[in-house]
Formats: sequence, C-alpha cells, structure tokens
Amino acid sequence: MPVLYMEKSSIDSLNEKDIKEIVDENSIGTKYQHLEDYYRGKHDILHYTKQDRTSPNNRVVHNMAKYVTDTMTGYFIGKPVIYGSRDGNENYLQELQSVYEYNDEQDHNAELVKQGSIKGTSFEMLYIDERANIRFATVAPENLIMIYATGETEPMAVMRTIYSVDKNKNRIRKVEFWDAENVIYFKSINGGNLNLEEIEEHYWKDVPFVEYPNNAERIGDFEGIITQIDAYNKAVSNTANLFQYNDDALLKILKMGAVTAEDIKAMKEAGAVILEDGGDIDWLIKQINDTAMENHKNRLRSDMHTFASVPYMGDESFASNASGVAMGYKLWGMEQVAATKERKFKRGLQRRIELITNILNIKGGNYDYRDITMQFRRNVPQNLLEIAQVAGMLSPYLSEETVLKMIPAVENVQEEIAKKAEERKRDMAEFGSGYEELGKRIDAGDDGV
Repeated sequence: MPVLYMEKSSIDSLNEKDIKEIVDENSIGTKYQHLEDYYRGKHDILHYTKQDRTSPNNRVVHNMAKYVTDTMTGYFIGKPVIYGSRDGNENYLQELQSVYEYNDEQDHNAELVKQGSIKGTSFEMLYIDERANIRFATVAPENLIMIYATGETEPMAVMRTIYSVDKNKNRIRKVEFWDAENVIYFKSINGGNLNLEEIEEHYWKDVPFVEYPNNAERIGDFEGIITQIDAYNKAVSNTANLFQYNDDALLKILKMGAVTAEDIKAMKEAGAVILEDGGDIDWLIKQINDTAMENHKNRLRSDMHTFASVPYMGDESFASNASGVAMGYKLWGMEQVAATKERKFKRGLQRRIELITNILNIKGGNYDYRDITMQFRRNVPQNLLEIAQVAGMLSPYLSEETVLKMIPAVENVQEEIAKKAEERKRDMAEFGSGYEELGKRIDAGDDGV
C-alpha cells in the first residue's frame, strides 16, 4: 500500500536499511497498472484465446471503467472549487489565487480526482521552482509511500522512489525520504543497498506532500465491478462469435448426386441446385437464443451501473424536462459517492493551503490557513433562469458573496465582486460629474433645465 502506519518512535529511528525494506515490501505497482490498463481500455478479454484456433474469437472491449471514472470525475469536480475568506482578507486570498493560477489549479484538481477514481487515492508534491514560485504536481501512487503515525491523520514522513537507467545500462533507484524539516536522498544501483547521498533542509515546516484518498478504504470507483466488466466483455464477444460463425456457416447438401466443384460453381451462378429424389439442402448453423443473451447482457450492464453508483445516461428517464426532484433521485447514488469524495478532497485542499501559507508567511505574510473557505459545486444541468430568480429573491437577506456563489457561471467570486465594485465606482464618477453640472445650471437660472 502507498500508505503505512507506524509508531512515531519507529519513524524517528528509521535508517537506510529500514527505508529499503519498507520500499521493497510495500510495492503494489502491479495492482495500479492493472487499474490503469482497464481505464485505458486494455482489458483481460484482449488476451483471451480458444483451444480451437479455427473458431471465431472476437475480443470486444466495452470500456465501462473509463465511463465510470469520467462521469464521476466530471460530476464531482467538473465545476471548479470556489474559495473565499472568512475575515475578508483580500490580500491573502489574492496571493493564494495567484499561486493557483500559476499552477493551473482547476486542471490539476481534476487530474487528482481522476487518479483517485482509478487507483483509489492520489498524491501531490509541493515544491519551490527555480524562480522561487510555489508549485505543486501529481505523484503516481506506485512511486510513493506516505507514513502516518498510528492514530494520526497528518503524515509524519514520505518516501518517494524514482527509477532510471544510466548510460552504462545500470538500473538506478533513487529514494527521497521527506520529514517535516529535511529531505534525505538515497541511491542504489542494480538492486543493491541504498546509500546516503545528501541531506537538505526544505523549509516547508511540514511534510510537503498531500494525499487525496477516494474513500477511507482507498478503493477506485470501478475497482469493485471489474469482474462484471469482464463478464460483459465476454458476453458481447461471444455474441459476435455466434454471428460470425453463422456468417461463415457450411452448406449441407444431401443426395446431390455425382457432382464436381465446377458443377457447384455453376449452380451458384445460376441460383439453382438440382438434387436427387429425397435430397435436401441446409446450413450448419448454431441456434441463437437472442432473448436470453440480451437479458443476460442487460442484467450485467444494470448491475455495473448500480454497484458503481453511476447512472446510465442513455436511459429515456433522463429526459430534458425531468424535474429537479426527479433528477435528484436518479443521481442519489452518485451523490453519496461524491459527498464522500468531497469530505476527503476538502481535507487535502486544506492541507495544501496550510503548506502554501507556511511559505507565504516566510516571505513576509501573516496569514492563517483556516481563514480560507471553499465551496464545491456539482456539475449537473441547471435552470439558470430559476437560479437567477432564487438568487434575486435571497439577495436582500444574504451577502453579495453568498449570492454570487449560487451562480454557476461565476468561478472566482472575489474577482467578480472586485469587477462590480470597479463598475460602480466608474458609474458614480460619470454620473456624479453630470449631477454637478446640472446643479450649476440650476443655480445660474438656466431656463433650459
């Protein structure tokens, strides 16, 4: 597993040998590769063979794994997270937004959610680039082990592994051991012992890695239906095999008499067959119970959608005129999964903000990461007119920030408030000068006023 729980005293006493053993014993790259393959459409059916090599062997992939992940990811994080400040600290919020824009945070978040949907968890690493800017990037779970103290939710250390081959074709393994203060670099060649290379201070005041688990069990969204995906692929492939077998069926002819291949060719061209008394002609075909096959496939497809909690969008019940309540019931299962994702992802975002704030404070800021709020929005079809009417009715009772958060088209609430304030200022300056000129004309007794 990429997550390991240890006693704090054991973590503090780790040496090179211990680190190598942990890395060797906790490698599960094969599992992650299998899940990644299924998302990319490389299913087990593609390797299926038959003993009779003359039989049709269609291998049809229906990529339900990709459908589940893409649908769930789009529903949960298709609309960007909205950030705000409890104390109205605009400077702090602006600095944070600048870091996010520099890192293309919206796309980065979507990739984290997608990776978690596929592999059950995702990780990011924060670092300082050559221009002294704060950066963050995804790290593949198979290349990282996050160590937690028993009973704690904040990581105590992280081991990151990087593999490469040098010019002499030696297999190089580099391991980075990160704690709250330092990063220790180790290196081994061709599977040998890890040797200490160097130790550096990283200044993050914490382990600069964040985990975003998909759920408490760290299970991917389609991981539980892989056997059903395999069964569905096989059912569809077998159906294709039956049709191909019958397309290539042999012609059975009884009592045709003494004929040659040329006679048969001539009969085909003429479109007629001459048989002896009591003769018969037929095809050697396999009988197909189409109803049973379709019922089997429909059951498998229904079960996959049910157990993955992702509805079938091609269902006629997803009509454009469905009410909000009716749509809510159809998306109820997916919403339960998304709610779990949100709780886990929110904790990860809070940790990311805390790490960024540590660096901002080193640069002269005086911020508290708990001042930042965040709002998640589901990516579903919405009635903008209805939302606008509700927002208008609530505007006398709610703050401008809260009302704007209700509008799907508004991604950066603080930026929108600033733009609106600038417009008001410009309008006041324009109309204010007009009112002043009007007052002067009235005082002068201008009859044209």
